[in-house]
Amino acid sequence: MTKFVLILYMCSTLSGQCPNSVIAGYSFDSHTACVEFGYRAAHNTFKNLKEADPDLFTDEYVENSRLAVKFECKPVSVPKDIVPPPKPKVTT
Repeated sequence: MTKFVLILYMCSTLSGQCPNSVIAGYSFDSHTACVEFGYRAAHNTFKNLKEADPDLFTDEYVENSRLAVKFECKPVSVPKDIVPPPKPKVTT
């Protein structure tokens, strides 16, 4: 079975480098569901940079570094759930 894991990257579009990545902790049953959520997560992450670290993510730093949040939906193989057989009925 394949699941898709959302990974967010903090990138500088100026240098093309993406030194930081975070696995967002979400898994999805389809690539489409992951991408739809990824756009929202990337947007919200970018909007909340100042709250995350107001000393680092100043307007000037974000503008001069041309920061952007990118994301990837990485496929991951996971084993199927093991379902135990039903217990036998006991009559007394």
